[in-house]
Amino acid sequence: MRSAFVVVWVVVASAAALAQPHSLAGVVRDPSGAVVPDGTVVVRQPGTAFERIVETGRDGRFIVAPATSGEYVIEVIAAGFSVATLTARVPLTQTIDVTLHPAPVIEAVQVVSASRQQELRESLNTNVAVLSRRQIEESGAPTVAELLREVPGVTSRRGSEGAGPAGAQIQGIDSRQVLVLLDGQPLVGARGIKRGVINLDRQSSSRLDRIEIVKGAASALYGSDAIGGVINLITREAAGRVETRGELSGANRGEFNAVAQAGMRRDRASTLFSVERHQNNGFDLTPTTFDTTAPPFERVDFMARVRYSPSDAVMLSVLTSGYNNHTTGRSNGELGPQQDDIRDSTLNTNLQLDWRPRPSTTLQARAYVARYNEDSAGQLAPPAATPLAPGALDQQTLKFDASAARLLGPRQQLQGGVEYWRDAYSGINRLRNDAGERAAIATAWLQHKLTVGGRVTTTLGLRSDTHSQFGSALSPKVAANVRAGQGVTVRASYGRGFRAPDIGQLYYRFLNPSSIYQVIGNVNLRPEYANSLQLGGEYATAGHRARFGVNLFRNDVRNLIESVSLGMPVTQAQLTELLQRENLDAGFRPVTGRLLFTYKNISEAVTEGIELDGEVAVTKQIALAGAYTYLDARDDNTALALTGRNAHQGSVRATWRSSFGLVANVRGMFSSRWIAARATVAGRPQDTYAPGYSLWDAYLSQRVIRGLNVFAALDNLAGSQDPNLGRSSATGAPLPIYRPDAGRTVRAGARWSWAK
Repeated sequence: MRSAFVVVWVVVASAAALAQPHSLAGVVRDPSGAVVPDGTVVVRQPGTAFERIVETGRDGRFIVAPATSGEYVIEVIAAGFSVATLTARVPLTQTIDVTLHPAPVIEAVQVVSASRQQELRESLNTNVAVLSRRQIEESGAPTVAELLREVPGVTSRRGSEGAGPAGAQIQGIDSRQVLVLLDGQPLVGARGIKRGVINLDRQSSSRLDRIEIVKGAASALYGSDAIGGVINLITREAAGRVETRGELSGANRGEFNAVAQAGMRRDRASTLFSVERHQNNGFDLTPTTFDTTAPPFERVDFMARVRYSPSDAVMLSVLTSGYNNHTTGRSNGELGPQQDDIRDSTLNTNLQLDWRPRPSTTLQARAYVARYNEDSAGQLAPPAATPLAPGALDQQTLKFDASAARLLGPRQQLQGGVEYWRDAYSGINRLRNDAGERAAIATAWLQHKLTVGGRVTTTLGLRSDTHSQFGSALSPKVAANVRAGQGVTVRASYGRGFRAPDIGQLYYRFLNPSSIYQVIGNVNLRPEYANSLQLGGEYATAGHRARFGVNLFRNDVRNLIESVSLGMPVTQAQLTELLQRENLDAGFRPVTGRLLFTYKNISEAVTEGIELDGEVAVTKQIALAGAYTYLDARDDNTALALTGRNAHQGSVRATWRSSFGLVANVRGMFSSRWIAARATVAGRPQDTYAPGYSLWDAYLSQRVIRGLNVFAALDNLAGSQDPNLGRSSATGAPLPIYRPDAGRTVRAGARWSWAK
């Protein structure tokens, strides 16, 4: 920890004197001479580690401050145009004029989640998948969970839009071990409580510029809770001096969505404000029972961001976001049928300072405060109408971090940072101690990047975490990227992850009012450790007309924490004996007559497999894409397959973009069967499988006038649903539904934008 502080201090101190670098400026135009806004400009210095990525403004202009004089290679990329490549020597004698020519191309996208700085996907030495803004808009997917279902190696099953929180597995590592971020800061929402999952089916895609998914152990940069990977939601920025955007859409089941955004962009400042309202009447797949499958909800999301640059070297930004959600529904509790009412909300604020005192040095400091509140109430269904015991949860997250990055000569870069993170919880019927529990972690990290011969880049990283209850742990990272030839990139990485048990696994106490079960924490849990190996690469054809990727992976997780059932103690004597046998704390106050669940370190899990993906621009109008993942997930001690994992899954997509503003696509995804439950019968495991399935969706968008588009979507074209739907057991009870999909959904709306 102390050494990292010293490195950061040295970097800051060495940047005290300002330098006046040469600049490299240009303007990008199409063949008619019109400027091309929102293009991506990549500037590299051959044989060195220097790489800068900027975007063209609304006037098509860009400016980069290279570190030294010399020759630079410039690539200009914009949607619908071929990639333009040219060289320039700094200092310049005049502004560079770049002309792009139309062609069907595959997007070259930027990534920040791999190394906490902007890079092109082809430059990465970490396995990162990216969903760009164009993919988000052309898919028509309204939520993050829906978008993730087409990413290789990521599992996010459809059908949980209210039926339960939808998280995302990455390479077979469960949602609890995946860290979800918004602009690089953690999203709160009962994090570590109630399964510890951020409900991605309630995360709207309309405010996002892109989604980045870092696969494998990411602890070297992101710490505990990231041993499975990171999902970073990157919000969009205002593109014009003044702009407004909006969307109205509706669907069956009473779904309604309204989005309003406004922003402005000046020389030194930019703002963006967003308000969204979403509601859904829910659905019920078991009408013969009192309970609802997916309860109705109403939700309002809001976001405000302000950025200001007092000089070219300094950027100040404030981002505030949150939501208010209200869910109502019916369930069958231990006292009989009941009506439930749950209200929850979040508020997150991030303050950020970026300073570039020299072209070779970048400094950043951030302060982040977040709060989550949940209040649950209910009553027995009329005529009884007896109020039930309330529940409440309050989460407060506080996080500070600072980092520095510096080029050390033409071939090396050093990054380092420190971080402090504290979670505090309190509530009613949520924790062992209603007054609250808390945990904190302090971190220092370093990362060294070396470029050899302009083709090979290596990265060495080390992170030290000191947890308030579990002491210290080291998480190393080693990675390499090789530009093997024209369009061919090979990468390999190894990372070790550390994850301390979260507050829920340690201190959760929950007597479910809507079902006869209870959950208690386990204060004797040990931390999880993961080793992640990734080996793969990409090939992009000339002009980026096609791209193909492959990745082999293996993740080993030691001391994997899972929820286990200890049965139903009927008498107090049975309960006491059970607690003593399992070495559980009686202070959690479990009761008799309920199923008892807790958490245990039970598995030495291994997940390994292969990911394939590709996209091809067949013509100027037609593009095809697809992905496939094979996963072998097992307990290394027992050789039993892990539950809840699909061995095979994949997706296909065909898109047509016309010259008169019509965009149409058809998307399909398939998933093999998976183990939904495991029981022990006569000393042997007996598995219950959920059947595999395939889903097809269609989307159509038409530009009516400039800035106004109308769209329609048809999800689940064939109306695919769980085969147990409508079937009953020998006792007359409905069979369990493992995929609570409501069936075919029809959605239509309008989207508009105006910018000056």
